Amino acid sequence: MLLFRVKVKGHSMEPALKHNQIVIAGSLPYFFGKPHVGDIVVLSRGKCIIKRIINVKENEIFVVGDNNKESTDSRDFGWISKRKIIGKVICKI
Repeated sequence: MLLFRVKVKGHSMEPALKHNQIVIAGSLPYFFGKPHVGDIVVLSRGKCIIKRIINVKENEIFVVGDNNKESTDSRDFGWISKRKIIGKVICKI
């Protein structure tokens, strides 16, 4: 899927993304390039989650929510394989 819509669930990405806001994500940015610190990504962890990359290793990323008090993220579940990235958030509606 090149482009897809995702509804933000919860408050973990506030203030950048609000609960129930729609974002457009795409897989194409990582087909041609690598994930970068600061990218907001949609990940597969049994369900879709949206987080910001704050560190990148060769095959893994460390992600957090912008709202530290409301976020379950890599501080809880550790590094994530880059293969779990579904897409990069490229637009918010």
